[in-house]
Amino acid sequence: MGHNHAWPEQLVVRLDERSLRGFAKLQRGPGGLHVFVPYTSYDLTKAALTSAAMLTRTLAAHITLFAVRVVPFPLSLDRPDVPASFLEQKLAAIAQECVVDVDVRIVFARDPDLGCRQVLMQNSLVVMATRKRWWPTAEVKLARALARAGHSVALLGV
Repeated sequence: MGHNHAWPEQLVVRLDERSLRGFAKLQRGPGGLHVFVPYTSYDLTKAALTSAAMLTRTLAAHITLFAVRVVPFPLSLDRPDVPASFLEQKLAAIAQECVVDVDVRIVFARDPDLGCRQVLMQNSLVVMATRKRWWPTAEVKLARALARAGHSVALLGV
């Protein structure tokens, strides 16, 4: 018995200037182009944010840097183990190094997928960076999960 798999129309692409520009033009919605950069680590997030800003500077993109902080069950969502102000300062420091305006958003959730759904719009363009490895890194796994959820993901290898 064959299984009928529904493959997502969205995909994960390798990031370079030519591909992102063409990709971004296809993703532009009625409110302009919205690009989302998830926080993974300081270095990788800075690389992704810098590349997204540089490659979309002529496209009038609206860039959102976001972090999803998973709060364990014994704690209340409004009383996480890490204060929101600490995370905001951390993300603001990365955003200030960028040459364009960047919105910073932090979401506290029980599950990372639910947190991403609170931030990302339907069919969002997500830009991420990952270390070049032969095995799937945590960033590659996140990129695949976001693509399966219907988002378009541009992955920068550093």
